[in-house]
Amino acid sequence: MKLTHKLCGAVLLAAVGVAMATPGITKAADENGDNKQFDGEMNIEFSHDTDKDTDTSRETLTDSDGNSDTEIISGEITREPVAARFGIRDVTPLDFGARKAVADGGVREYWAKNYTEPKGVMANNVLVKDGRTDVADHTYTVKAQITTPLNTMFENEKRELKGATITYNNIGIKTNVDAGIALSEDSLVAKTGIVVGEGTQATFVDNKGEAGAPTLKGQGEAYIHFGKLTAEGEQSSEESVKLTIPKDQTLFQGKYSGVVTWYMENAK
Repeated sequence: MKLTHKLCGAVLLAAVGVAMATPGITKAADENGDNKQFDGEMNIEFSHDTDKDTDTSRETLTDSDGNSDTEIISGEITREPVAARFGIRDVTPLDFGARKAVADGGVREYWAKNYTEPKGVMANNVLVKDGRTDVADHTYTVKAQITTPLNTMFENEKRELKGATITYNNIGIKTNVDAGIALSEDSLVAKTGIVVGEGTQATFVDNKGEAGAPTLKGQGEAYIHFGKLTAEGEQSSEESVKLTIPKDQTLFQGKYSGVVTWYMENAK
């Protein structure tokens, strides 16, 4: 995966009123000498949590009652996300299974399986994060492109499946962050039918305020997921990511591999 945002610059936070050695006291006594009002001062100072920038753990998703949310992750997942202050922390590998190589003119569409480990299962997803605390605009985009077409070696020659595409359906967002500042599903360009190919980057998320204005939404971590483990039929996570191979491509026996690159870029 590729993180296209270059992080630079220092965080500077100043505590208001630090330079005052002795706070002034304002009295509001009336003509009778009664003081019925007094303004008590308060302050707090925040600094950036650098530990979060190097944290490679995976947060447990919870529902509104604080219970474990199992709609896209069930059981124990040991796959470790990369550390990031801003960017893409993880993308599940797409496994389209073992299929028969045929040339009968039929439709060549294959669904990706859920990401599975011995003790857990996860719907295919992209884990993004915006942990910046030194900006007042969290506008950003999330895009994807096939950068290495599916290919295999056959008779000492590289054979590519040219023109193959991946269609993402049942797109949703899961996060533990409060809705007031979280990445919302309103930022999704579409909730179904986004096609990713070789030529250009396909946009999934366009997080911005009304009429392109700056926004404070989109903070923290969020899963852009494709289907749900708990759904059935066309809404299922195992019928949400589809590989389509053109009928004019020759299928050789053997294992094919390729790369889908995801990009997250902040506001220019």
